[in-house]
Amino acid sequence: AKEDYLSVVAHYVNVDWQLEKRIIGFRLIDVSHNGQNIADRVITVLEEYGLVDKVFSVTLDNASSNTTAMTKMSPKLSAYIGNLFLHQRCACHIINLMVKSALDVIKSYLEAFRTAISFINSSNQRIAKFKRYCIAVNIRPRKFGLDMDVRWNSTYLMLKHLMPYKQPFSVFIQTNYPRLEGDSVLLSDEHWNVAEKVLSYLELFYESTVALN
Repeated sequence: AKEDYLSVVAHYVNVDWQLEKRIIGFRLIDVSHNGQNIADRVITVLEEYGLVDKVFSVTLDNASSNTTAMTKMSPKLSAYIGNLFLHQRCACHIINLMVKSALDVIKSYLEAFRTAISFINSSNQRIAKFKRYCIAVNIRPRKFGLDMDVRWNSTYLMLKHLMPYKQPFSVFIQTNYPRLEGDSVLLSDEHWNVAEKVLSYLELFYESTVALN
Protein backbone atom coordinates (compact mmCIF):
# COMPACT_ATOMS: atom_id res chain seq x y z
CA ALA A 1 0.00 0.00 0.00
CA LYS A 2 3.11 2.21 0.07
CA GLU A 3 2.27 3.38 3.57
CA ASP A 4 4.74 3.70 6.44
CA TYR A 5 4.27 1.98 9.77
CA LEU A 6 6.07 1.96 13.09
CA SER A 7 6.34 -1.33 14.94
CA VAL A 8 6.92 -1.49 18.69
CA VAL A 9 8.30 -4.82 19.93
CA ALA A 10 8.50 -5.55 23.66
CA HIS A 11 11.22 -7.88 24.98
CA TYR A 12 10.51 -9.08 28.51
CA VAL A 13 11.04 -11.83 31.07
CA ASN A 14 7.84 -13.80 31.73
CA VAL A 15 6.65 -15.32 35.01
CA ASP A 16 8.68 -18.46 34.29
CA TRP A 17 11.85 -16.40 33.88
CA GLN A 18 11.98 -16.99 30.14
CA LEU A 19 12.77 -14.28 27.60
CA GLU A 20 9.90 -13.47 25.25
CA LYS A 21 9.09 -10.80 22.70
CA ARG A 22 5.81 -9.56 21.25
CA ILE A 23 4.64 -6.84 18.91
CA ILE A 24 2.57 -4.51 21.08
CA GLY A 25 2.15 -1.68 18.61
CA PHE A 26 1.80 -1.30 14.85
CA ARG A 27 1.05 2.30 14.02
CA LEU A 28 0.60 4.12 10.74
CA ILE A 29 2.89 7.13 10.32
CA ASP A 30 1.12 9.37 7.83
CA VAL A 31 3.14 12.42 8.83
CA SER A 32 6.81 13.41 8.71
CA HIS A 33 9.18 10.80 10.17
CA ASN A 34 10.73 13.27 12.55
CA GLY A 35 11.80 12.54 16.09
CA GLN A 36 8.76 14.11 17.73
CA ASN A 37 6.26 12.07 15.69
CA ILE A 38 8.14 8.84 16.34
CA ALA A 39 8.38 9.60 20.06
CA ASP A 40 4.67 10.43 20.31
CA ARG A 41 3.64 7.10 18.80
CA VAL A 42 6.00 5.00 20.89
CA ILE A 43 4.96 6.72 24.11
CA THR A 44 1.27 6.24 23.23
CA VAL A 45 1.80 2.49 22.84
CA LEU A 46 3.72 2.25 26.13
CA GLU A 47 1.01 4.22 27.94
CA GLU A 48 -1.67 1.87 26.63
CA TYR A 49 0.17 -1.08 28.19
CA GLY A 50 1.20 0.75 31.36
CA LEU A 51 4.89 0.32 30.57
CA VAL A 52 6.18 3.89 30.66
CA ASP A 53 7.86 3.40 34.05
CA LYS A 54 9.04 -0.16 33.31
CA VAL A 55 11.35 0.34 30.35
CA PHE A 56 14.93 -0.87 30.73
CA SER A 57 16.21 0.16 27.31
CA VAL A 58 15.04 1.07 23.81
CA THR A 59 16.78 -0.27 20.68
CA LEU A 60 16.44 1.74 17.48
CA ASP A 61 18.04 1.93 14.04
CA ASN A 62 20.88 4.42 13.72
CA ALA A 63 18.97 7.27 12.14
CA SER A 64 19.11 10.90 13.25
CA SER A 65 15.33 11.02 13.70
CA ASN A 66 15.52 8.07 16.10
CA THR A 67 18.22 9.81 18.11
CA THR A 68 15.95 12.84 18.36
CA ALA A 69 13.04 10.59 19.35
CA MET A 70 15.08 9.18 22.22
CA THR A 71 15.92 12.69 23.38
CA LYS A 72 12.18 13.41 23.50
CA MET A 73 11.30 10.12 25.23
CA SER A 74 14.13 9.91 27.77
CA PRO A 75 12.54 12.18 30.44
CA LYS A 76 9.44 9.94 30.45
CA LEU A 77 11.22 6.57 30.29
CA SER A 78 14.09 7.12 32.71
CA ALA A 79 12.10 6.45 35.89
CA TYR A 80 12.95 2.75 35.99
CA ILE A 81 16.73 2.65 35.59
CA GLY A 82 17.84 6.09 34.47
CA ASN A 83 19.34 7.21 31.17
CA LEU A 84 22.70 5.42 31.17
CA PHE A 85 21.63 2.36 29.14
CA LEU A 86 18.28 3.61 27.91
CA HIS A 87 19.21 4.18 24.26
CA GLN A 88 20.71 1.10 22.57
CA ARG A 89 21.96 1.25 18.98
CA CYS A 90 20.70 -1.64 16.86
CA ALA A 91 23.67 -3.95 16.19
CA CYS A 92 21.83 -5.63 13.30
CA HIS A 93 21.37 -2.26 11.62
CA ILE A 94 25.08 -1.49 12.04
CA ILE A 95 25.91 -4.83 10.39
CA ASN A 96 23.44 -3.97 7.63
CA LEU A 97 25.17 -0.66 6.91
CA MET A 98 28.60 -2.31 6.83
CA VAL A 99 27.60 -5.14 4.51
CA LYS A 100 25.59 -2.95 2.11
CA SER A 101 28.58 -0.64 1.75
CA ALA A 102 30.84 -3.61 0.94
CA LEU A 103 28.37 -5.06 -1.58
CA ASP A 104 28.39 -1.81 -3.54
CA VAL A 105 31.95 -2.66 -4.60
CA ILE A 106 30.80 -5.82 -6.42
CA LYS A 107 27.48 -4.48 -7.63
CA SER A 108 28.22 -5.30 -11.28
CA TYR A 109 28.82 -8.97 -10.44
CA LEU A 110 25.58 -9.21 -8.47
CA GLU A 111 23.66 -7.55 -11.29
CA ALA A 112 24.82 -10.30 -13.64
CA PHE A 113 23.30 -12.96 -11.37
CA ARG A 114 20.09 -10.96 -11.04
CA THR A 115 19.88 -10.63 -14.81
CA ALA A 116 20.35 -14.39 -15.23
CA ILE A 117 17.67 -15.24 -12.66
CA SER A 118 15.26 -12.73 -14.19
CA PHE A 119 15.91 -14.24 -17.62
CA ILE A 120 14.91 -17.72 -16.45
CA ASN A 121 11.90 -16.47 -14.47
CA SER A 122 10.62 -14.23 -17.27
CA SER A 123 8.31 -16.91 -18.71
CA ASN A 124 6.75 -20.20 -17.68
CA GLN A 125 8.20 -21.79 -20.80
CA ARG A 126 11.75 -20.86 -19.80
CA ILE A 127 11.20 -22.07 -16.23
CA ALA A 128 9.93 -25.39 -17.61
CA LYS A 129 12.90 -25.60 -19.99
CA PHE A 130 15.38 -25.15 -17.12
CA LYS A 131 13.48 -27.77 -15.13
CA ARG A 132 13.74 -30.25 -18.00
CA TYR A 133 17.46 -29.55 -18.31
CA CYS A 134 18.03 -30.20 -14.60
CA ILE A 135 16.16 -33.50 -14.84
CA ALA A 136 18.18 -34.44 -17.92
CA VAL A 137 21.48 -33.96 -16.03
CA ASN A 138 20.11 -35.73 -12.95
CA ILE A 139 19.86 -32.66 -10.72
CA ARG A 140 16.82 -31.80 -8.66
CA PRO A 141 15.08 -28.80 -10.28
CA ARG A 142 14.38 -25.67 -8.31
CA LYS A 143 13.38 -22.06 -8.82
CA PHE A 144 15.56 -19.11 -7.83
CA GLY A 145 14.30 -15.89 -6.34
CA LEU A 146 15.79 -12.43 -6.64
CA ASP A 147 17.21 -10.60 -3.68
CA MET A 148 15.90 -7.29 -2.38
CA ASP A 149 18.09 -4.23 -2.65
CA VAL A 150 17.25 -3.10 0.88
CA ARG A 151 17.93 -6.51 2.47
CA TRP A 152 21.50 -7.77 2.13
CA ASN A 153 20.59 -11.07 3.81
CA SER A 154 18.36 -11.83 0.82
CA THR A 155 21.49 -11.43 -1.36
CA TYR A 156 23.21 -14.00 0.82
CA LEU A 157 20.31 -16.43 0.41
CA MET A 158 20.17 -15.83 -3.36
CA LEU A 159 23.84 -16.75 -3.76
CA LYS A 160 23.57 -19.64 -1.30
CA HIS A 161 20.77 -21.23 -3.33
CA LEU A 162 22.61 -20.64 -6.60
CA MET A 163 26.01 -22.10 -5.71
CA PRO A 164 24.98 -25.80 -5.68
CA TYR A 165 23.59 -25.24 -9.20
CA LYS A 166 26.66 -23.51 -10.58
CA GLN A 167 27.27 -25.97 -13.43
CA PRO A 168 23.70 -26.45 -14.77
CA PHE A 169 22.81 -22.79 -14.22
CA SER A 170 25.90 -21.57 -16.11
CA VAL A 171 25.41 -23.98 -19.00
CA PHE A 172 21.73 -23.09 -19.35
CA ILE A 173 22.42 -19.34 -19.33
CA GLN A 174 25.34 -19.62 -21.78
CA THR A 175 23.20 -21.71 -24.11
CA ASN A 176 19.99 -19.69 -23.94
CA TYR A 177 20.82 -16.11 -23.00
CA PRO A 178 20.94 -14.05 -26.22
CA ARG A 179 24.18 -12.22 -27.00
CA LEU A 180 25.83 -10.73 -30.05
CA GLU A 181 28.89 -12.25 -31.67
CA GLY A 182 31.95 -11.26 -29.69
CA ASP A 183 30.01 -10.48 -26.51
CA SER A 184 31.27 -12.09 -23.32
CA VAL A 185 29.15 -14.64 -21.50
CA LEU A 186 26.78 -13.29 -18.86
CA LEU A 187 28.23 -15.44 -16.07
CA SER A 188 31.94 -16.17 -16.29
CA ASP A 189 34.17 -18.18 -13.95
CA GLU A 190 35.18 -14.88 -12.40
CA HIS A 191 31.55 -14.16 -11.49
CA TRP A 192 31.26 -17.50 -9.71
CA ASN A 193 34.63 -17.08 -7.95
CA VAL A 194 33.54 -13.69 -6.64
CA ALA A 195 30.16 -15.12 -5.59
CA GLU A 196 31.83 -17.95 -3.67
CA LYS A 197 34.10 -15.58 -1.78
CA VAL A 198 31.29 -13.14 -1.06
CA LEU A 199 29.09 -15.97 0.18
CA SER A 200 31.64 -17.01 2.80
CA TYR A 201 31.99 -13.36 3.81
CA LEU A 202 28.23 -12.84 4.09
CA GLU A 203 27.73 -16.06 6.03
CA LEU A 204 29.59 -14.66 9.03
CA PHE A 205 27.38 -11.59 9.16
CA TYR A 206 24.23 -13.61 8.46
CA GLU A 207 24.91 -15.91 11.42
CA SER A 208 25.73 -12.90 13.61
CA THR A 209 22.45 -11.24 12.68
CA VAL A 210 20.48 -14.42 13.42
CA ALA A 211 22.18 -14.72 16.82
CA LEU A 212 21.44 -11.08 17.66
CA ASN A 213 17.78 -11.42 16.69
